[in-house]
Amino acid sequence: MKQRGMVKWQPFASLPEQAEYINKLIHEMNKVDRPILSEDQLNELNEILFRCFENKEVVSLNYYHDGYIYLVEGKIIKIDGIRKMIVIENNQKRDKFSISNIVNIELI
Repeated sequence: MKQRGMVKWQPFASLPEQAEYINKLIHEMNKVDRPILSEDQLNELNEILFRCFENKEVVSLNYYHDGYIYLVEGKIIKIDGIRKMIVIENNQKRDKFSISNIVNIELI
């Protein structure tokens, strides 16, 4: 028997506005609150951050952005204490993150 694949779901997407609204609702429902870290946790993150920067170690970093927690892996290339930003490099790609958005750092 031949499967119809995505054709069978096309009637449910017949109203683009409705599909867009449903997708937006699902996106909003999956958001989480910003984790609140204690003073001890912040100090520990700070120590790990600087140690990994000095030793050029590869880290796994969880950060909060717009209701979601994301994961990025790479080496910490730069720490900007004035702007409170860090730069992580992974596969020749560099990403900037605010230090205040970091939730967790682990060595790989």
